Amino acid sequence: KTVWYYPRIKAWINRIGLRNPGLGWVERKHAAGKLDPSDKLISIHGFDEPQWLDLLERTAALQPLGIELNMSCPNVGEVSWPASLFPASVEIERKQSVPVVVKLPPVRYAEMAKAAVDAGLTRFHACNTLPVPAGGLSGAPLKPVALACVAELRNTYGDAIEIIAGGGIREPQDIDDFRRAGADAFAIGTKVMNPLYLVHHGGLRGLIERASA
Repeated sequence: KTVWYYPRIKAWINRIGLRNPGLGWVERKHAAGKLDPSDKLISIHGFDEPQWLDLLERTAALQPLGIELNMSCPNVGEVSWPASLFPASVEIERKQSVPVVVKLPPVRYAEMAKAAVDAGLTRFHACNTLPVPAGGLSGAPLKPVALACVAELRNTYGDAIEIIAGGGIREPQDIDDFRRAGADAFAIGTKVMNPLYLVHHGGLRGLIERASA
């Protein structure tokens, strides 16, 4: 009920993102031997410094494939981060060997990227949904914005960083475009959330339930 598809522009708009049961649920599943985080990139978002640092430490303790700092969801207000977050993330990488990825906004990301690089972080996800009056816009209209973000990051930091690219990837040509812009890996949420695919697999709720099983 929080995500809508607009076929005319091949776009999704969400007002809260894809709801999930939270990190506590992941911890309980892991403790019960029912979930293996080692092949999963776990995305977290905090609303203040204590919550950010708590989520960071608890997620790292699960030894996931990586931790994504979801820095820029349009549905949570102004984009900001505590000064301690990026240095604490570098310490997590150093002490627990868990990679940390900074998920950047599609606009006004330069300051955030520089602060992360200055702290010692080298992995980025470009980029999050585009803020619009109805919420966060993803899908095909996000692709040119994401391409520009990837290209600027690569031109600015060269081979010193790794980039996960995403935004409107629906076919191999889109991956080729992002690769030429400088991406190392690719997020295919637009393809996974194909409306026809969802119709045949129990809708968005069914997809989320299977992913959480």
